[in-house]
Amino acid sequence: MEGFLKLGFFSMAEKITEALGGAFPYIVTGAVIVAIWIYFLLVVPKKQKRYDTITEYLLDVLNFRLMLGSGLAKILYIAFAIVILVIGFVAMFVANFFVGLLGTIILQIILRVVFEMFMLLFSIQENIILIKEENEAKYDYYDEVEKEEIQDFYTVDMDESPHTKNNPKGKTNKRNNMQDYFNDFK
Repeated sequence: MEGFLKLGFFSMAEKITEALGGAFPYIVTGAVIVAIWIYFLLVVPKKQKRYDTITEYLLDVLNFRLMLGSGLAKILYIAFAIVILVIGFVAMFVANFFVGLLGTIILQIILRVVFEMFMLLFSIQENIILIKEENEAKYDYYDEVEKEEIQDFYTVDMDESPHTKNNPKGKTNKRNNMQDYFNDFK
């Protein structure tokens, strides 16, 4: 059994560790720096809410309307992908080329699936916020239309009313109260 384990990843891990030596912290640091650079250069969405003051931004952050986790997750994904790629290249040339290539591909796929699950949660939250903002905009529009319709309903022009002929008092002025209008027919 021990001979079988030495054929695969376990013996490769020892060789990779020896080859990397003390360079792993530098690889991780470099990957994080490159990931931040790639994120702000290529990934940052262009269509983001613009804030007039820093207090509006802080209010959204502190009330969790603006999620910082999605950006952090994207940066971490890029950094981990770079680290896995570098370690995969080291594994391909230090240990077994085929095992290193296969391990790199499998680890990249697993990493992608795990971060897609995280991003799914952030996507759900962002979509809920968009739906909320669209509904608020609709209700604001309908509130304005409803106010105009109510104002038009309560303002009656007696000259245009079909009940003007039956009006015993013969009033032809505008009324602001529907109760007064109906009281004329009693």
